[in-house]
Amino acid sequence: MSDLAPSTLTVDLAAYAHNLSVVRSYLPEQCKILAIVKANAYGLGIQPIARCAVEQGVAMLGVSTVEEGATLRQAGIDAPILVLVQPSADALSEAIRLNLRITIGDTVAGERLGEIARKQKKVAVVHCEIDTGMGRQGFMPERALEELVSLTRISNIDLEGVLTHFPTAEIPNDSFTTEQIRSFRQILKDLDKAGIPYEMEHAANSAGIVNHPTSHFTMVRPGIMTYGVWPSNQPPENIHLHSVIRWTSRIVAVRQLPGGANIGYGHTYKAPCPRKTALIPVGYADGYNIKLSNRGMVLVRGIRCPVTGMVSMDQIAIDVSNVNGVTEGDEVTLLGAAGDNEITINDFAEWAETIPYQVLTGIGSRVRRTYPTEA
Repeated sequence: MSDLAPSTLTVDLAAYAHNLSVVRSYLPEQCKILAIVKANAYGLGIQPIARCAVEQGVAMLGVSTVEEGATLRQAGIDAPILVLVQPSADALSEAIRLNLRITIGDTVAGERLGEIARKQKKVAVVHCEIDTGMGRQGFMPERALEELVSLTRISNIDLEGVLTHFPTAEIPNDSFTTEQIRSFRQILKDLDKAGIPYEMEHAANSAGIVNHPTSHFTMVRPGIMTYGVWPSNQPPENIHLHSVIRWTSRIVAVRQLPGGANIGYGHTYKAPCPRKTALIPVGYADGYNIKLSNRGMVLVRGIRCPVTGMVSMDQIAIDVSNVNGVTEGDEVTLLGAAGDNEITINDFAEWAETIPYQVLTGIGSRVRRTYPTEA
């Protein structure tokens, strides 16, 4: 990405490493970590984040697509990689060639994998998802034992893991999640009783790790908390995640507007009195959500400044009337800390009426990513 990019996302790998250590503090000693780096590591850059995770000793990396796995293999990352979403049929051959683990949720996919693996003279390593309540993909609990027994009879297939996924684990003491854990545990007992061999079981996402310790099993799958966002509305006072990102730009123009002046498309903002405004070359094409129009805040010299008018594709206007000495070239913090103030991902998500996951993954490709801190 060119240094001429209008804004920069600074990714702190040391903070990411710290957050992985926070995850470990919740786990039994022998419990492994599958670090979630899907969706370009939530928009932060899959290769540097994955390398950092491997350096910190995670057991496995989690991606959504075979293409993401290929990106990591091409970067020379040979750690175990699990594709979390069952791939389309035309991607299976490449997945096996790249030695990717593959999540499947039906025996048809297993038969197809076995056939392809035999042709390649390889073994396809699979993790079988049990649908205990997410309702997306997976073997149904009432047929899981029968179907997994059938799967193990397919040649060139290695059943390495069994997993499930939680839709409501962010709620402490959630009865639905508790029932999912019970159901999953029973299926594991049934598999053991039937002599079905597998090496690991995993269920807990970030929220499960924090709120449901009985879901840790032999491996966990932390995502959002490794990127600095607490996975529930009740963060503990004595455990702190570190912010991993800081999104900044620069003021390109400062103007003095008279009272009554309109700003932006639709004239959604009218200056109530003479105001000093600044232009920032960032807009919704960069991931600065249009819902932040007349709602969002940025930091200039550590002072919160409101967005005035509609967020445009490539620019926003802000009110800098309360910032002494503001001038062209001043740094603007869109996300992250400046001075004694901070715009958090949760702040941004609340203003945009969305969730932190979308804030992170929505930061656009023309925003330059930098990684100045070695983990």
